Amino acid sequence: MREIDAEPPKVAGTILVVEDEVLIRLVIAEYLRDCGYRVFEAAHADEALLVLRQSERPIDVVFTDVEMPGSMDGFALAQWVRANRVGTDVILAGSVARAVQAASDLCDQQNSVPKPYDPQTVHDRIRRLLASRGPLKRDLQSAQQQSRSLDGPPS
Repeated sequence: MREIDAEPPKVAGTILVVEDEVLIRLVIAEYLRDCGYRVFEAAHADEALLVLRQSERPIDVVFTDVEMPGSMDGFALAQWVRANRVGTDVILAGSVARAVQAASDLCDQQNSVPKPYDPQTVHDRIRRLLASRGPLKRDLQSAQQQSRSLDGPPS
């Protein structure tokens, strides 16, 4: 009798981790991969924008630090995502109480995480976000992705 190969594990979703502190980024990215997510990494918002514009797959969740070097911080990145990537959720992580409050105002109350954060807490937030998605949000994100494919490479 021949043994049947097991199916490869299904990817739970696609996450973009944006964190300028490399060790923190590596730990959370690897943890999320172990949880079954496809994970892209960016060291700052400018890299994140490249990933968001060039990815062949829709990004389901952007998990970003609030305070980053570069042309924009996590708040500005979250605003860009809200304006340009319908269907992509954002979770902001910040260590300053003011930053966490502002993140709560910009995103859903449950889409901000104080730093230092527990990786399991981040995973739980992502899992709840993806589980709460309705078909309309998935359809919008898919249509947006197809539109980018037809437009050609980003300028």
